[in-house]
Amino acid sequence: ALHDRLRPYMLRRLKEDVEKSIPAKEETIVNVELTIKQKKYYRAIFERNRNILTGGRLKSNSKGSTGVSGEKRKAGPSLINLEMQMRKCCCHPYMIDGVEANETDECFKKSLAEGKSTTRANEIEHMIHCSGKMILLHKLFPKLRKEGHRILIFSQFRGMLGLIGLLLEYHGLRYERLDGMVRGVERQRAIDRFDKDTDIFAFILSTKAGGVGLNLQSADTVIIYDSDWNPQNDIQAQARAHRIGQTKSVRVYRLVTNKTYEAEMFARASKKL
Repeated sequence: ALHDRLRPYMLRRLKEDVEKSIPAKEETIVNVELTIKQKKYYRAIFERNRNILTGGRLKSNSKGSTGVSGEKRKAGPSLINLEMQMRKCCCHPYMIDGVEANETDECFKKSLAEGKSTTRANEIEHMIHCSGKMILLHKLFPKLRKEGHRILIFSQFRGMLGLIGLLLEYHGLRYERLDGMVRGVERQRAIDRFDKDTDIFAFILSTKAGGVGLNLQSADTVIIYDSDWNPQNDIQAQARAHRIGQTKSVRVYRLVTNKTYEAEMFARASKKL
């Protein structure tokens, strides 16, 4: 009854009401399994086992070490907020402080045992096979590129954007990046380059910084690498490609790690809608 009385005074515009010709959007939830390494670290987080998380380097330099991602990592993670650490583990174990150095050492020892030298490519391949989601993207990127798609990839974590960028470079694919550290003029330049240069395959964005107000309808595929706490933010992120002016149907792939805290969080967030 309240809606009926307010309707003459309220204007609610939906895309499909304003523009009848806008193509459809289809969302696919892709259930991803944890790798053996992810299961090991996921259980260690749950049991608060710092020794496994850091590979025994509890007394290492607090300044941290630089791994394959080029970012400083501390000796060990804070286990005050277990939910956040479990989310990071579902994205990629390297997101957990201390794990990247541990895995880089393991990669070096494996190469040494085989009588080979550790190369940058070996480190990136090891990084890829540590995460179920990364393995999926590793297989998906060449397929999407071959079919002529251009993609947007959203993640909550800046560190995760760096790892995805490494994967794109490994495949020789060009990309642009936008997060909270990209300001002003450079932000707009990155958007313009992506819209004008069709050779740029991907645009990787943080959900908060790149989820509102951008026109990126030159992309026709959206990958939600990890869901936001607020489901409305993910809808806003998808709208960067599925908007008035889009001429192609938009495919959305949401990656959800099966039987984990992330899957439970996504189920609860879906009920909020």
